[in-house]
Amino acid sequence: MKKLISCILCLILACGMMSGAMAESTKEYRDDIYAFRYPASWNCDTASNGDIVLTSSDGKNAVLTFAIITDLWAFTGDAMTDAPMIENYISSYGGKNLALTGEYTLVQSGGLRGFRALGSWRASGQDAVMLVLSGDRHMVGFVLVGNAAIALEQDLLNSVELVDKASEESDEGFLRWESDTITLDYPSHFGLMEQTTGVVFVNSDDPNSIIMARVYNLDSDYTDAAAPNIASSTLPKSAKIEPNAEMIEIGGRNAAAITGTVSGSPVAYYVIGSGKTALALMFFGEESCSMAEHIIGSADIK
Repeated sequence: MKKLISCILCLILACGMMSGAMAESTKEYRDDIYAFRYPASWNCDTASNGDIVLTSSDGKNAVLTFAIITDLWAFTGDAMTDAPMIENYISSYGGKNLALTGEYTLVQSGGLRGFRALGSWRASGQDAVMLVLSGDRHMVGFVLVGNAAIALEQDLLNSVELVDKASEESDEGFLRWESDTITLDYPSHFGLMEQTTGVVFVNSDDPNSIIMARVYNLDSDYTDAAAPNIASSTLPKSAKIEPNAEMIEIGGRNAAAITGTVSGSPVAYYVIGSGKTALALMFFGEESCSMAEHIIGSADIK
């Protein structure tokens, strides 16, 4: 279980002090995974990794937040049960801008359960708090940097709304996953972890068997001629294979393919597209790679 948690956290990470702090007017952030409210005077942007970044009007305080849909694991509210997951999560942030002390407390807000960890933000030396909670097949995280951000803690948690999404039945042995941009099949015995930038499917019994899908918005229309360059330039470094792409036919469509072997296991990366959208699919492990043809053939880019 610990190996699975660490593996999932690595993929994701390519993630109450004052009630009434938001007495001022608020705005709503909403996507197809979650929604929450924040002070209207704060700026809202999206980071390259998909995290939402809120910045106070004076630029001195910030909130980093993300949400994922996942049925791979969840916090239970029991200190002993949750401790390994919490400790893994905290340790995975080592070396990043957020420096955590290792001290944490359990947190519950409505139907959400998780933890609150103390730390500091290296770039500014400000106090920081990390909140990670789960509920209803979702996981939500907030990193609060600076006193004004930390003061928003309870109001942010109280305002969280989760979007209910359920996978539909597809072919035998597969379920159908859908987003605003794409739909595709995935193995029914895999758990999923959906972020705003894409989705990861993992066999919980074999953490080395992983399927990842991510959408890229293009400046011009996708073409087979451009596909190899798109594949080579978007190949994640974590794949640890050479970015030598070539066009192949798989699943009844043309795709740019990059394949290789890591630690004795096959790795395959494919890019297909339509209009100004490219869909990248990565398969880790023999089981996942054996399903590539079916999954690529099932993909629909809207």
